[in-house]
Amino acid sequence: MYTEPSAQADSRDGHDSGPTAHQVRITERGSFAYASCDCGWFAPGRRSRDRARRDAAEHLAGPPQD
Repeated sequence: MYTEPSAQADSRDGHDSGPTAHQVRITERGSFAYASCDCGWFAPGRRSRDRARRDAAEHLAGPPQD
C-alpha cells in the first residue's frame, strides 16, 4: 500500500487552519487509489490516481459556489 504525502488547506483559502483543518491523503490499494480526509470525508476508489487527486483537491476547495 502506498500513501502520498498529504495536502493541507491553509487559511488563505477560507478553511480553518486550527485543529480541525483538512488533511487529505491518497492511498493506493491494489489497482485503486482512494482519497480520504481527517474530517471523515472519503472518495470512491479510482483506477486513475489523477482522478483521486482531483477528488481531494475539490474537497479542499470546499462546496461548489452557485
